[in-house]
Amino acid sequence: MGFLLSVVFGYVPMFLFAAMLYWIDRYEKEPKRLLFGSFLWGAAISAGLSFFVNTVLGMGIYLVTGLQTFTEIATASLVAPPVEETMKGMAVLLIFLVFRSEFDSTLDGIVYAGITALGFAATENVYYIYNYGYLESGYSGLLSLAFVRVILVGWQHPFYTAFIGMGLAGARLNRSMSLKILLPIIGWSFA
Repeated sequence: MGFLLSVVFGYVPMFLFAAMLYWIDRYEKEPKRLLFGSFLWGAAISAGLSFFVNTVLGMGIYLVTGLQTFTEIATASLVAPPVEETMKGMAVLLIFLVFRSEFDSTLDGIVYAGITALGFAATENVYYIYNYGYLESGYSGLLSLAFVRVILVGWQHPFYTAFIGMGLAGARLNRSMSLKILLPIIGWSFA
C-alpha cells in the first residue's frame, strides 16, 4: 500500500501541474501526442538514464575518495544537476529538431520543457517518497515527504528545465547564427 500511495502522490500532482501548463498554452495548443511523449520521456528515459549515470559517476567518486558522505554530497550537488538537465533537455531538443513547426515561440519551449520535467519529477517523487519517506518512517514519512516534494518544491524541475526550452526557442526565433548556437548553451547553463 505504501508503494501505491507513493505512485499516487508522485504522479497525480504532476499530471495536474502538466494540465496547468497545457492551459497556459491555451491560445496555440501544442499537439497532445508531443506533450504526452514529452511527459513519458521525462518519466522513463530521463529518469532512468539519470539514475544510471548518477549512480555510475557516484561510484566513481567513491572509488577515488573512499568517502561516503563526500560522495553523496558531490553526486547530489555537482553530478546530478547537469546530468538530469541534459537528459530532460534531450527531449526538448528532439522536439525542436524534428517537430520544428510545433516549436515556434518561447512559450512552446517552456511548455515542452516543463512537461518533460514534470514527467521526470513524477518518477523521482515516487522514488524519494517511497524509499526515504515510507520505508524509513512509515505513512507519516510518506506524507511528509510527499508534502515537501509536491507542495514545497513541486515546480523546481519545470522551472530549471524551462531555461533549456527558452534557450532553444531563442535559437529558433533569431536569425543570428551565433545566437542560434549561444542561446541554447546559455539556457542549459542556467538550468
